[in-house]
Amino acid sequence: MLSLLADQIYQSPLALLRENTQNAFDAIRMRQAISDQQFEASIHVHIDNREIVVSDNGIGMTAEEIETNFWYAGRSGKNTTAARAAGVVGTFGIGAMANFGVADELSVESESAKRPERTASWVRKSELSTDTESISLVSREPKGEPGTTVRALLAPGIGISIPEARTFLQGFVEFLDVPVRFNEELLSGSGHRTVLPSERHSWSERLRNVSLAGIVSGNLRVLGMASGELRVVVENVVSQKGLGTPGWIVLLQDRNAIRTLRSGFGLATVAMQSGYQWGGVVDLPFLKPTAGREALDASSTQLLQQVISALDTIVSPMAADHPESFGNSGFLRWIIATGQYELCGPLKVLPRPLHQLEPLSSVTKRRGLRYYSGYDESVIRTYASEDEPLIVLARRTPRRDCELGFLNRHGISEVDTRPRVTTEFDTATLSFAHSALATRMTRILEEDYFLEADVRFGEITGALPVLVTATKKPVVIHLAPESNSVAPLIALYRDDFDAFGPFVKDFVRTTLFPRISTLVPSSTREGSEAFLRHLRSNREWFEYEIGDKGSLEDIFEDLRAGRMTIAEARKRLSDTDRSFVDVSSDGTAPLSSVIREPRNDVSQQTLSDPYAPIPSIDRREEETDALILTSEAPVNGYRCFLAVTDRVQRRRGHFFLQPHSTDIVWGGRKVVFVFQHHAKRFGLYYDILCPGLVGSGSGGGPRTTATILTKKRTFIPIPDEMAQDFLPKAGERKRLEVRSDILYLADR
Repeated sequence: MLSLLADQIYQSPLALLRENTQNAFDAIRMRQAISDQQFEASIHVHIDNREIVVSDNGIGMTAEEIETNFWYAGRSGKNTTAARAAGVVGTFGIGAMANFGVADELSVESESAKRPERTASWVRKSELSTDTESISLVSREPKGEPGTTVRALLAPGIGISIPEARTFLQGFVEFLDVPVRFNEELLSGSGHRTVLPSERHSWSERLRNVSLAGIVSGNLRVLGMASGELRVVVENVVSQKGLGTPGWIVLLQDRNAIRTLRSGFGLATVAMQSGYQWGGVVDLPFLKPTAGREALDASSTQLLQQVISALDTIVSPMAADHPESFGNSGFLRWIIATGQYELCGPLKVLPRPLHQLEPLSSVTKRRGLRYYSGYDESVIRTYASEDEPLIVLARRTPRRDCELGFLNRHGISEVDTRPRVTTEFDTATLSFAHSALATRMTRILEEDYFLEADVRFGEITGALPVLVTATKKPVVIHLAPESNSVAPLIALYRDDFDAFGPFVKDFVRTTLFPRISTLVPSSTREGSEAFLRHLRSNREWFEYEIGDKGSLEDIFEDLRAGRMTIAEARKRLSDTDRSFVDVSSDGTAPLSSVIREPRNDVSQQTLSDPYAPIPSIDRREEETDALILTSEAPVNGYRCFLAVTDRVQRRRGHFFLQPHSTDIVWGGRKVVFVFQHHAKRFGLYYDILCPGLVGSGSGGGPRTTATILTKKRTFIPIPDEMAQDFLPKAGERKRLEVRSDILYLADR
């Protein structure tokens, strides 16, 4: 029982300090409620290395109350209508047991204010029993000084930091109107005004006797700062049910942590849902803590949320009358949550190409007004004019959403900036180079991407180089011949035909593929499964005859004869299931041998996600026997590329013909590549065991794809962090152990 009450419910060893001080405060509140008793209330807390003493001059207890309430877990003399009306905080009746979390002996001496009776009682933790009478209870001579003193002797080996205890206790008693002295230092007496920072406000409004959700009422004051920040003060807060003593509320924006009090005594810190993200302090008579005081109970939390929501509803329309508030994100979030976009009339915007800010309420009266939700300056220049001004929506929410909501309410539509072909060129008027480019692109799309396409030329709005129209088959692709992306390809056909083919492939891979990726048949479930069946069908046969028999028996014979250890046998057996590649300095070649001008030949990926699946760099017209390609200039971020083994090339080389993403993870001697097919239904892993450690430590994750295809080989990228570990020195030969297989991914 002690473990439950002292250790599990009260999670801090300082809980006895809080519980005894709270009991002292409640006793004072109850004595104050007796109208014919006038006294100067006070609470004294003393802590040293041996004991904790809390004394008060409250209502005190009789011998019967000590026996039946103080020592009896689950009973409380404060769980009455009169006590609640007096503003007591605790009603659970288990606070005394919290002392035994750290106390070895507990004693209480109390004199009742209701009758001239003084009683002392004590017990040792080791003597507590449910079978025998273990608690001592004796009468003392009354002194005419009502109150209670609780003394807890700490158990051996238990120590409490006095500075820590002071800070802990101050968090609960700081706002009490009863003097609380800790080792003679006054900790209480702060007023709710101390919660407010000292900055001067730019406007202020007051409302008297405001009802908050029908739960409490009080006098409301709203303060607006020059920055737009709001602060709320509610004074003389009383319960509609007449509970407890008057409280108060002080809220500040963007703090998101509200300290809760009841009758001035600290409870828990909570966060409430509000666009203003209120923080501050609230002292409300209906708040109740949980048994362990670590949170508010469910009913209190629900009522407090209703009060906060009611304040939002009252404060926000008041803020709307002040222009500073439209720089307040919390205020704008409230407008969005409630849909009250009409309040956004004073929100100022800049109609382009005009140069003066105007409130939305007036700018929406302009004829021909439209808005633009993008940020492309060329589009703005195209569609904005003095006769038909254009409002460019703010880039960030919630301001953007408020502007959009107000404009939609007033029937303002968005300018139509969808890309379109303004002029299509007749093929008869184009040069042979244009026809060659269209033909080459059509063939690449059919052979490499299985996509039937009709490539045409025309002028495209928005300065776009490419426009894909997928409303019918074949897919129509328009190219802007004068664009910076297409014009160099036309020039290459005339000036450097050998480079024309590779450059067109790279254009399809880097510029066109992001626009057609969802149209490629293998991106669908059916297409990816068909490709996977093709990979599975790429099998090899292995034949052997009687003359090949004997290697396994030889291993077992050597093992029995003691000529081989078990470890050596296991290694020889496992070697038959591995693939190896030997790399020497003679097997390296410059990347320029397969990619001409690598610095400029491969365009940077234009996708918003740099790790999205993209096709390989296709140089299958080039042939090389090298196993490693290196480059001074990085290609897609890499300077070193390693060929996959001949076995993987034969069995799974077709995988790299499809767009894929790349993940690389390394640690110790191992590097693992995971290539994921762009349909995200299967992938290929390639596991390399190196002869020595790679990299300066473990690492890895998603990487930009930069697989290179040549006529006979597939090269995978080696990150710069470990490139030197793969490059052999002159005369050196590195042997890499490789394993590879298809990965089957879960359905998406």
